[in-house]
Amino acid sequence: KARRHRMPERGKGKTVEIREKNYGIDALRILSMFMVVILHILNVGGVLNAAGIFSIQYELAVLLNIATFCAVNVYALISGYVWVNAKYRFRNIIELWLQVLFYTVLITAIFWIFSPSSVSLKVLVKSFFPVMFNQYWYFSSYFALFLFIPLLNIIVEKTEKKQLLIFLGIILFFVSCVQTLFHSDAFCTNDGYSAIWLMILYLVGGYIRKYEPGKNVKPAWFLIGFLIMICLTWLSKLCIELLTVKVLGHAYGGNYLVRYISPTILMSAIFLVLFFSRLNISAFFKKAISLLAPMSFGVYLIHVHPLVFCDVLTDRFVGYAELPWILEVLAVLGTAAAIYIICSLVDFVRLQLFKLLRVRKNLDSLEN
Repeated sequence: KARRHRMPERGKGKTVEIREKNYGIDALRILSMFMVVILHILNVGGVLNAAGIFSIQYELAVLLNIATFCAVNVYALISGYVWVNAKYRFRNIIELWLQVLFYTVLITAIFWIFSPSSVSLKVLVKSFFPVMFNQYWYFSSYFALFLFIPLLNIIVEKTEKKQLLIFLGIILFFVSCVQTLFHSDAFCTNDGYSAIWLMILYLVGGYIRKYEPGKNVKPAWFLIGFLIMICLTWLSKLCIELLTVKVLGHAYGGNYLVRYISPTILMSAIFLVLFFSRLNISAFFKKAISLLAPMSFGVYLIHVHPLVFCDVLTDRFVGYAELPWILEVLAVLGTAAAIYIICSLVDFVRLQLFKLLRVRKNLDSLEN
């Protein structure tokens, strides 16, 4: 858990509050990106579609999919948790944009060399403008979110606790509950694939950071809450599919609650943030977390690159659905771990290159 210390302020005889780095949140950042990789193996990789409906392989793939579906929400909540009290610097988004540009251009160039037919002129041009051409939907949405962070921070900072809670409650009621109930997009959140949804989650993350809801609750209860949300979502899918197969002859509408804006998926993400924000991390794991956390976004950028998605990952793992259930689960987790490690190693090299080129220091000078 992040700890507060009160230190004397030099020359004034006052005290200022210093907050230590929360390694639990950084650990969750790593876990959530690992969950994203699992999601892509199951969906883009073809495991879910290849498994026979209602088979044990199918239900376990569905359960894994639902358990990891909150990962994107978690990442957005972490943004609010971390940045609500941080100094707003344009250098941060420019550095992130350079990281994105590095991978869009590099990976496109590699495909152009080894698979020229995959890279048209249009694809090449898009690689130089990753935000405008939505090369990565999350980064394009996050870029828009970043521009509004000063205003969002003011909302969290200046609004009284009760007012902020009511404000967020009303927003989530309409955006999450009502839209899920009617399966609509009345508020243009695009099922969570939008800057609007990320901004809402940012505010929720900021609220959690500022007011620490449930601080007197044992962390284990948050983990139990996460598991309950996962089970409810899985049961809803199972019941809907069983009913529609009986009535219509085929499964329909099973993903009713499997959406980023779904209340159960949202609550599962919130429970994870509450749980990990309260974790006590040992010194050994702090070192490992400090090493891996800065590379988590690089894992996303490498394996979600459009060319990698289409030419490398699409339907690559359909054979996992034919394995015995325990081997299926191990294959999915093992493949996700391998992808995560390989991408992390690549991004480690990128980090060293950026340090060698003094990217951050040059951006600091530019910003000043």
